[in-house]
Amino acid sequence: MKSSINTRHIVVCLALFVFTAYLLFYNIGGRPLWGDEAESALLAVNITKYGLPVNTDGKNTITLYGQNVDSNENHIWTWRPWLGEYLMAASFSIFGKSTAAARLPFAIVGFISVFALMFLVFRISGDFNKAVLSTLLFAASELFILHARQGRYYALIIFGQIWLIYGIYLVLKQPGKWSGILYGAAALSVQFYCNYLVVPGNVIAIGIWAVLMRRRYSGILHRLGLVFLLFVLTSLPWLLYARPWRQGSYAGGVNFLQGALVYSKEIHFHVFPVTLLLLPACFYIYHRVRGVTAASEETPIEADPIEIDIVKLLWLIVPLQVLILSFGPGQNLRYITPLLPVFAIIEAGLLMRYIKPAILRAALTIVLLASNFAAYPFDHIHEARLTVVNLIRSIATPYTNRLADVVAFLKNDGLPGQSVFVFDPEFPLIFYTDMNIIDGRISNSFSADKLPDWVFPVSASGILGESAIATSEVIHKYYDAVTISVHNSSRMGNAPEPDIYEYFTNHDIVPMTVYKRKAVAG
Repeated sequence: MKSSINTRHIVVCLALFVFTAYLLFYNIGGRPLWGDEAESALLAVNITKYGLPVNTDGKNTITLYGQNVDSNENHIWTWRPWLGEYLMAASFSIFGKSTAAARLPFAIVGFISVFALMFLVFRISGDFNKAVLSTLLFAASELFILHARQGRYYALIIFGQIWLIYGIYLVLKQPGKWSGILYGAAALSVQFYCNYLVVPGNVIAIGIWAVLMRRRYSGILHRLGLVFLLFVLTSLPWLLYARPWRQGSYAGGVNFLQGALVYSKEIHFHVFPVTLLLLPACFYIYHRVRGVTAASEETPIEADPIEIDIVKLLWLIVPLQVLILSFGPGQNLRYITPLLPVFAIIEAGLLMRYIKPAILRAALTIVLLASNFAAYPFDHIHEARLTVVNLIRSIATPYTNRLADVVAFLKNDGLPGQSVFVFDPEFPLIFYTDMNIIDGRISNSFSADKLPDWVFPVSASGILGESAIATSEVIHKYYDAVTISVHNSSRMGNAPEPDIYEYFTNHDIVPMTVYKRKAVAG
């Protein structure tokens, strides 16, 4: 059902504008960058210096696995494409090197994505209420806010997903024009040049869907074939240059069934509670009880055929994305973030179609927006909570952690050119202190004739824990133990995983022992 824009709609958009702006921009620099963000930030800094994401500036080397693994023989980063790093470098060039500048461009993309989704749903359905509902479910998503506030590519792949759906819509709506083909290819390319793991699920889903739709839409295979051809041409330079297939043995993997189970569980608790799938059954039972006549009176008006077919595509994208990702490394929620706008559209469609009383629909919508209560039953990892309330409080509350304490200590007691030996990449320490960080996992340069200025048996920002070097004879002979008081925070507390993320400061203070090289006499 088509609807025209009126004053109420404008007020709703303004309210959503303020709500989204607060969640995405307020206090965006209030937390230190964690390891992954700092990795991107350091590469971006080098882009501003050298024009390319080189992994060394002559003092520090940005590496996870060692030279010629995540970078090539020319010290150019090849572990992942560079689109996010170049966007961050542009921000540094404009605003200077800072935590806020590292995150700002991605928050802006996230903000644009919210209203791009509203435009997309309104364009496809013509229903402003459905567009607003989809947008609210998306904008209030805990997973979306946490990832969009990160100095990483996550917001870009989310925006790419919205852009891709719009491109496919235009392919159906305007078969004689190139706009849909170009938009679709560009969207896939944006995702590819951020993290290509999210692309195969989209490509396979669209391919299967196109075959199923070929009789309904004449020439669709040809037009979508052009989308894929243009995408391959744009991705080919990276494939030839970086040769990412060499990284397979380092990226690792998990058991497929385990990966699928983990992703399905996380989607249930953080994105789309499977209890919503009961709505069609409840709708059917309700009308069976009331009788055929009552059911026919309240059966929803069918949507535009193109909208129905786009929704079918979305239902196909979800399982195929999960299927493909389940074969990949780890079970990181960042890989399923492109599904957030997909689920928001599906969720809004279910609510609008199967819950006709406005009061009941509003009540369920509030539950979905403000909490994860619909994901019941909970387990020992996932707890019931008011997600949006928690986010709003967290964003407004000052936060500090052990990394901030260590950085403050080194700035006060250390010097920018000094070296720190630790068994972790410690990218945040490089970003904030400008010291020479020696990663003991990769470098063995620790001997009496080549001593670093500081030794950290425990990482300040990483997750690798303690090392045995604190008990070595060299430590006792050449170093003084220094005890720092630090917050007992989680080293992964700024990672954008809702079950890991540390929303508020842990005020417990614990001792952390580091070693400072003794002054040389005379």
